[in-house]
Amino acid sequence: MPTKKKKPAKRLGKKTLAGIIAGAVVVIAGIIATVVLVNNGHKINAVINYGDENQKATITIGEQPIEKIESGQGAVGDEVEAYKFDGQDIPTVESVDSDGQQVNPEDETPTECPEGEECGRGASFPHVDTSTPSAFVNATLGGCYNIDGYYDEQCWDYAALFFLNYAGRTFYTCGTGAAKGAFADGCWQKNAGNEFVFITDPAAVQAGDIVGFNNGTFGHVGFATGSYNNGYVTLAGQNQGGGLCPGSTMGARVNIINISLKYFAGAFRPKSYIKPEPTPPAPEPTPTPEPTPTPVVDQCKVRSVKKGDTLGAIMKACLGKIEWGEAMNEYARHWVSTKLVPGQTVFYGWTHGTGYGLYAGDVIEYK
Repeated sequence: MPTKKKKPAKRLGKKTLAGIIAGAVVVIAGIIATVVLVNNGHKINAVINYGDENQKATITIGEQPIEKIESGQGAVGDEVEAYKFDGQDIPTVESVDSDGQQVNPEDETPTECPEGEECGRGASFPHVDTSTPSAFVNATLGGCYNIDGYYDEQCWDYAALFFLNYAGRTFYTCGTGAAKGAFADGCWQKNAGNEFVFITDPAAVQAGDIVGFNNGTFGHVGFATGSYNNGYVTLAGQNQGGGLCPGSTMGARVNIINISLKYFAGAFRPKSYIKPEPTPPAPEPTPTPEPTPTPVVDQCKVRSVKKGDTLGAIMKACLGKIEWGEAMNEYARHWVSTKLVPGQTVFYGWTHGTGYGLYAGDVIEYK
């Protein structure tokens, strides 16, 4: 593994933030930015003093709390509401420029692998769980990772740790040595490969995205722990104000901040984290209308005459008996044609003309 280049440490004064910020350190070249932190539920002004190669950066926390106000996207120095992660307040910042002088990992190959670790291009790396966004964050929060062996624990190293474990390859900066170079045209395609989808809309950011920022000299990169929220996103990452790593003069532990997306450069979304499109609910079945009941026609009141019908059979069906002679004649006088020879009785048909009283296809009515 390449020898780490270290600079003499400068002693920092006491800096605490209710279990959130402890010895906060970032590495950025000569920039000062105002941010807002939260201590015990109160807003506190803070200034990040970004050091150069020979000086560690510090977060200076103001003495006076300020009133809590609603969150929203704004310029550097805007006071915005802090968010929580796992029940703890996390600081809100507008930007981070953190990858000072990180060497190009694709150009370095180790000669040995420490026992129990695998060698990637540029260094060995520990195995961490990337099965879900929360699994990765839980496995790495508070940790220190120097993948390329240079300039201590930079934000690039955290992204490279994920890429090596998830995709089996490193996180390329394409010769720029800067985190934001990984998101430039021509380089993001190489990083996306077949395992990631490149996201260009900041409002589409969700947990598990590797999010890049193009501000400052080097930009910044981290791992989203939540979705887009009114211009901000909660971001796990190294060298973004976490505590100083053991033996380090430049890098800082993995912590979580709430950061503005106004310098959004893009995001790599692991394909296994893509949320499936929700299945639309099945349409409510159209109720089948109840069939209109067919009126029951009293066959002894109105009757359709079929071929072969006789008045004797009709009399038997309706009266339960057959009576001949005058009784039959009287019965025939009550059945009247309503269709073929309207008004004519069966009896009249028998005694006039053809002698037929019933006609197939006729409708007769008992009156």
